[in-house]
Amino acid sequence: MADRKPISLDEIRRRAEGEVIDIPDWDGKGTIPVRVRRIDITPIILKAGVLPNSLKIAAQEIFEGKKPAAKQPDVELELEKLMPTLDAIAKECLLEPKYEDIQNIYPLTLNQKLALLTYVTGEVEQLRPFRGKQ
Repeated sequence: MADRKPISLDEIRRRAEGEVIDIPDWDGKGTIPVRVRRIDITPIILKAGVLPNSLKIAAQEIFEGKKPAAKQPDVELELEKLMPTLDAIAKECLLEPKYEDIQNIYPLTLNQKLALLTYVTGEVEQLRPFRGKQ
């Protein structure tokens, strides 16, 4: 471990350029490629007062040191809170094409926005093996 070095600024810049992923097409039959990057959704969910269940469970594991006794049922979220949250996440994570440009031509569907949410919150799933090793 002595040969480990901190991440370089060039590597951070490279990661900030994002990656190309596929999200559902508008017709739901295919996919379209978009460039996205991982974002911190904390300010968005705090502003909206909405926390996805996967994040609630991960937070409980971290802060209480245990998993919930039983799988918690999905909580119905108020659409008035959910939709602006999904829009804010899509706007922040979409690099190419830009969210505003897409919305002006052919607005994103709910499935497309949920795919972007899944990409952004994928970090929660990546923590599961890490948490299991402790």
